[in-house]
Amino acid sequence: MKDTTIAVVIQARMGSSRLPGKILMPFIGTLTPLEWIIARARMSTRAGRVIVATSTNTKDDATEAACAKAGCDCFRGSEDDVLDRVARAVSQFQVRLVADATGDNPFFDLPEMDRMIGIVEDEKLDYANNHPAGLPLGTGTQVFTGEALARVAASTQDPYDHEHVTPYFYHHPELFKQREVPPLSIHPFAPHARFTLDTSADLDFLRSLAGAMNFSTPAEQPSTNDMLTFLEKHPELVAINGDVVQKTFPKR
Repeated sequence: MKDTTIAVVIQARMGSSRLPGKILMPFIGTLTPLEWIIARARMSTRAGRVIVATSTNTKDDATEAACAKAGCDCFRGSEDDVLDRVARAVSQFQVRLVADATGDNPFFDLPEMDRMIGIVEDEKLDYANNHPAGLPLGTGTQVFTGEALARVAASTQDPYDHEHVTPYFYHHPELFKQREVPPLSIHPFAPHARFTLDTSADLDFLRSLAGAMNFSTPAEQPSTNDMLTFLEKHPELVAINGDVVQKTFPKR
């Protein structure tokens, strides 16, 4: 059942270093990546609100306009201090539980996100993560409470923490009740597919996959495992962005 105190918060800005403006580029069907993510987030069975957390950079005037067109809540804050931006958005909209999404991941696994929301609520967790637990890059999500996020924002001045929002959670397991949540089924091809949107090759891959699997709306997006089974049989698609080196960040 949808709950308006639960929100999908989408970190999205135009100033991507590797593919500037990617969130508003033509994507699949008539939609941009940002519109696709918003539409998928609205399909959540648990989250009753969708918020885009973008920057105050003038480039993101276009992001705010896209949110207005989509009828989506928008918060504008620091371009570089993403923790502060998201924490302020969560505070302004009085979000009790946050499902974290980004403009990098249009094909995030929605059923697994909803399942994690339920687990965080039922087990009274502060934070849960499914990124390292069997889903391909670009499909995982994180779920955490607004109260725990406020504690993080008040507890750290480390630049690394402020650039990435959630590292403080998993670097301090003694302070937060948390766990990794493996997906219900782990596909053997998961480590070999790249679903994140970081480069022009990634954009070509996601468009090509949609074309090959014949889906053009968010509601038609196949399950993660169905896409992986298809890719296992179509190495020519995997090769489109198979050589892309994932951007990494220095550990603190």
